Amino acid sequence: MSNKNPFEIRTEVLAMAKNYMDKQHAFNLEKAQKANEALGSSQVPVMYTTEELMEKAKELYSFVSKKD
Repeated sequence: MSNKNPFEIRTEVLAMAKNYMDKQHAFNLEKAQKANEALGSSQVPVMYTTEELMEKAKELYSFVSKKD
């Protein structure tokens, strides 16, 4: 077991949140492309914002700071 400082933990949680958001965006993009082909449209999902990324990181970090 490694002893990580709070900054290392936050960095890892932020990386996990970014990875999650990247995969979610890729999924939405693939889904939109299939729908565009079927409907003949050209809609593209909007990339997540920094604020949305930070919210996801806070959500993931909440269990670390929880004292149950």
